[in-house]
Amino acid sequence: MAGTSTLLKALAIAAVAVLLVAAVYAALTFPRTVVDFGVSFTVGFEQEQQGFEVPWLHDKAQVEVTVVNGSSLWRASITNTDGDEVWSHSALQVEQTTYTSEWIALPNAGYNLTFSTIGVGSLDANIKVSSKGGIW
Repeated sequence: MAGTSTLLKALAIAAVAVLLVAAVYAALTFPRTVVDFGVSFTVGFEQEQQGFEVPWLHDKAQVEVTVVNGSSLWRASITNTDGDEVWSHSALQVEQTTYTSEWIALPNAGYNLTFSTIGVGSLDANIKVSSKGGIW
């Protein structure tokens, strides 16, 4: 009888440990915002650059550009620490439009996001990069 009780305790402890490890892993890989900034550009070529880190256990990122006001041809790009471009997108957006990229494969490291406008028109926009990993 004592052997059965000890076995049940050991199984319960093992089950709790497995659940705890899974919960910690899910919490560490849950999607989070790694960079979030706004820009207000006038006519002509302007750009804003922000550095960010993809957290440990994360391996994907997504870029979201929300045009709040104005219209202009814009370009967003992500470069690694060596200056090599790993992702880019450009578009002409007009008045309160949102662009959301696919999930981009980006290993844990440091990156730079550059957002720029080209040409005629002014633009107010919010740019956000989110990252995720694991099961998400």
